Amino acid sequence: MQVAELMANYIVSEGVTLAAGMSGQQIGPFLDQIANREEIELMYTRQERVAFDICDGFARATGRPAVAFTDSGPAAANLMCGLVNSWGDSVPVLFIAGHNNATEISSRQTKEIPFVEIFSPVSKWATVITHPSQTIDTLRRAFMHMSTGRQGPVVIGMPFDVAKMDVETPSWVPISAQKRIRSGGDPESIKSAVEMMVAAKNPYVYVGAGVLFSEASDELIKLSEMLTLPVATTLNGKSAFPEEHPLSLGIGGFAQASYSSLPATKIANSADLIVTIGCGFKRHATLVRPSKDVTHIQIDVDPKELNRDSVADLAILGDSKIILTQLIVEAKSQLSETNIESAAIRTSVVQGYKDDWAKVCEPLLKSEEIPINPFRVTATLSNLLDKENSILLHDAGTVRGTTSQHYSVSKARSFIGFGVASAMGWSLGAGMGAKKAHPEKLVVIVVGEEAFNETAMDVETSVRNSAPILIIIKNNRKFIDTDGGKSSRLARVRFGTGVDIGSLCSALGAKTYEVSDPGDLEKTLKSAISTVNKGRTAVVEVKTQRVNASLHSLWQD
Repeated sequence: MQVAELMANYIVSEGVTLAAGMSGQQIGPFLDQIANREEIELMYTRQERVAFDICDGFARATGRPAVAFTDSGPAAANLMCGLVNSWGDSVPVLFIAGHNNATEISSRQTKEIPFVEIFSPVSKWATVITHPSQTIDTLRRAFMHMSTGRQGPVVIGMPFDVAKMDVETPSWVPISAQKRIRSGGDPESIKSAVEMMVAAKNPYVYVGAGVLFSEASDELIKLSEMLTLPVATTLNGKSAFPEEHPLSLGIGGFAQASYSSLPATKIANSADLIVTIGCGFKRHATLVRPSKDVTHIQIDVDPKELNRDSVADLAILGDSKIILTQLIVEAKSQLSETNIESAAIRTSVVQGYKDDWAKVCEPLLKSEEIPINPFRVTATLSNLLDKENSILLHDAGTVRGTTSQHYSVSKARSFIGFGVASAMGWSLGAGMGAKKAHPEKLVVIVVGEEAFNETAMDVETSVRNSAPILIIIKNNRKFIDTDGGKSSRLARVRFGTGVDIGSLCSALGAKTYEVSDPGDLEKTLKSAISTVNKGRTAVVEVKTQRVNASLHSLWQD
């Protein structure tokens, strides 16, 4: 057996069901083997970056890794944009790149790059297989890295000559066959944490994507209900807690984020205790920081994250699901009738803020303005979709704010957000990956015009590879005399006459629609949804106005 075949066998044994990428000479032996495995669905893209985005979206939708592949050198480097997204948001993806012959590494060969040096800073682990005997050990370590602790992408270089070398067929036990390795919190810290939560007058819980990847939503709901804890999520963590729940605050911050809702901001700013679970404390999530007098309990699976942003009053290291289970058990032993007297009051306060939030946002969500208010697009879409059977993704820029704040979700992973690196155009590939993860669901992406044009050619990939999705483009491009900042010259080169999105996407095989009147939104979106449900990608271009996607000014003086 050759190394390439052994690699394919191992990857199949780990339960991988999707691979995406582009071919080339160096990756050829491995790709031939993957292509022959019926257990793995194969997607072929028009640029390497989108292939990684597909795998990224699949992993966010399922919690399981997919495999991205490219040829060596510039092909691998061209994938970097997608890799950086996954690294920033801790998404498990296995990237296997073709590589120069092991006997010729560092010989200044064609398409040679300093592989490990380039990819190590933006992956959980990067390595090159330089001898057949390393194959199984390398793959086992790769899947361990992706499935334990703080997750993230792994990068493996596959030299052309090594891929074709013979290797003895060893026996192995796949990592996926083992029980997931999780760590719990220190028992004394667990006890102290519950005592602090019970004693707090105004507690606030703020959770990130760590809860999603730990699959800990059920435990989070149970603890919240036991102790009457209001819960907000980060943008990446949206859907970790059902937003229709009486204790849900929507998107929040530490203590205020760019897109934090009125309920989350009000509760956070009046809190005497903040519990954070699996949060990264990025700049956009910390526009207004909590008072130093507010007690902070920080829970995270990554020791490098504990006390990184600031020193917590109590830091607990461990997996979110295990720690939340421990907290539930401890809470049962501490609860008494006097502990829960404030439950009705807290729930009433949250509902009051939700009512205020709905009132101040109503003019945006029901706006009849032309160009169309982008918040109106989200409201219409939210009313139309069967959310139990849909997955919504947003892209970079203001479109993330006008989409994420008012699309309410009740099921984990029914909304897929991203945010650390925020590469424009990510949602097209990620949407295709989510569709391959859940072919029975309607997958919708919402993207701005400039971001869409970065990856638009891969609309054809969704058609050719049978991954029909609904693409909603909020097009707020203005003309030279009304936009472009201080430089009219920049405005001309940036906007000009723009791309004819309808003609482009039609030529790529999609069904296209255009909307410029809010009165036509509902019927157009219904028609587009029907098109996608029949198996064809649909693109809806909505002419929208430019707005400030942060809404704090609506209720703050």
